[in-house]
Amino acid sequence: MAESELWAALLGDFPPHQVPFIEGEGGADGQPRRLALVLAYEGTRFAGWQLQPGKRTVQEEVEKALGTLCDQAVRVEASGRTDAGVHALGQVASFSTTSRLSLERMRRGLASLLPPDVNLRRLGAVPAGFHARFACLAKTYRYFLWPGASAPLFLKRRLWALRQGLDPQALAAALAQVVGERDLAAFASRLGVVEEGSTVRRVMAAELDASGPVWRVRITGSGFLRHVVRNLVGACVQVGMGRLKPQAVGEMLAAGRRLYAGPKAPAGGLYLSRVYYRELS
Repeated sequence: MAESELWAALLGDFPPHQVPFIEGEGGADGQPRRLALVLAYEGTRFAGWQLQPGKRTVQEEVEKALGTLCDQAVRVEASGRTDAGVHALGQVASFSTTSRLSLERMRRGLASLLPPDVNLRRLGAVPAGFHARFACLAKTYRYFLWPGASAPLFLKRRLWALRQGLDPQALAAALAQVVGERDLAAFASRLGVVEEGSTVRRVMAAELDASGPVWRVRITGSGFLRHVVRNLVGACVQVGMGRLKPQAVGEMLAAGRRLYAGPKAPAGGLYLSRVYYRELS
C-alpha cells in the first residue's frame, strides 16, 4: 500500500540507485578523482538544492562538508534541482577532487559533518566522464496525498492532507493523460520554461496507488520542468474533487497553458525518488 512506501522511506528504506560506481579509490596519482554521492534529505528547512545567496540549501551544506574534508573548494553537480520544501530519497550528485583522502575516511567525515536532515546513502568513485545531470536518463518522483485526513498534524510537511475525499478513478484517468511524448509547458513555471529550452519530455509512467488511507502518485519521465509534478498533481486533485473532468489535463497539455485555475500541490508531499542511468525496460 502507498502508506507502507511512505513509512519505509521515513525509516530509511530507500529505493535502489543506478549510479555506475567503480571499484577502488578512483583517479590516477596526481589526477583529479571523479566521485559521486547518493543522498536523501528532508527538505523542510532548505530553500532547495541549488546555491542561493543568504539561504540554506542542500548544495551549500554538501559543498561545505566536502570542502572541509578535501581541504579545497568543491563544486557538486546534482542530477537536478529540488525546490524549497521538496524531499529526496535518491538524489545523485557528482564532483571532482585532487584530494587523496580515502573514500572510507571521506564517508565517515561526511556522516559527521552533514546536518541531520541530509543522509549520505553512498559515496564512491565513478568513471571519469560521469556527470550526475548529463548522464541522467530518467527520474521518478513520488507524491503522497491523504484524502479525508482527520488529524494530519504530524505529517503536514510529509504529504498533502486534504479534508475531503477524492475519486480515485477520475484522478487516475487524469494522470494517464500525461503518459507519452508530451509538451509539459502547461504545467511548468514560467521560469522553468525559460531556463530549459525545449519543454517536450517523455513520460514513461504516471500512476496512482489508492489502496490505503494515504495515496501515492508515482511519475517517471526523461526529465521534468520546474514545478511540473506539483502543478500536475494539483490539477489531478481538482479532477478528483469533481471540479474538473479528467480530459482537462490533456486539454491543457495540448494548449500549452493552464486553461483552468487551481492550486499547486504543496512541496512537502513531493519526493525525488530515483534517478536512472540505464535505459528503463
